[in-house]
Amino acid sequence: MERLSISLNGKSLSIIKKYVSKYNTSQADIIRRSLSCLETVEEVTEKTSLDNVLTYVDYLANKEHLIIDIAHWKSIFIEIGDGSKKFWDEIYKIGDSHRKEYFDKGIREVKQVLEHIEKTNWYKLNIDSKSSFTLVLASLESTKFIKIFFEGFFSKFPQKVEIEEEYMKIRIRVH
Repeated sequence: MERLSISLNGKSLSIIKKYVSKYNTSQADIIRRSLSCLETVEEVTEKTSLDNVLTYVDYLANKEHLIIDIAHWKSIFIEIGDGSKKFWDEIYKIGDSHRKEYFDKGIREVKQVLEHIEKTNWYKLNIDSKSSFTLVLASLESTKFIKIFFEGFFSKFPQKVEIEEEYMKIRIRVH
C-alpha cells in the first residue's frame, strides 16, 4: 500500500461521502472503487462511446428490448416475407407508441430520434443536412419493417416527415 494525500473540491468530497455512507466503507475504499470503475469505463469506451453505452443501458434496463444477432434479424425477415396486413399495422402502431416514449424522455427532434435508434444497429445514419437524413440499412430484408416503424413513429410528429425507400437505404426529410 502507498499513502497519498489529495485535495478535493466540495463536489468531489460530497460524492465520496455519499458512497461512504451507501457502502458503509472508508473514503480510501471509495477512491479505490472509483479507480476500478474508471478503468472499466475507459476499456468500454475504447469500443464505443459512453453515450452509446448509456443508450444500451436505457434500452435494456427495463427488459423491454432484446439484443439480437444480425443473422437472426435477417432470418426473421426472410421468414416473414411479405407478412400480413395485421403484422405491418402492428409495427406502425409500435412506432407511434415509441414516439410517445421518446417524447417523455425529451427526444423530440428528428435528428435526435434517428441518432438514438441508430444505436440499435438497424442502420447507419448519414446526416445529409439539417432536414435530410439517409439510413444505410444493416440488412436489406429489414427495409419494410424500418420504413413502416418510422411511418408510425412520425405519423403524429410535430413536423411533417417524408420517408422514402431506396435499395438498402431509407431517406428521411423533414419539412
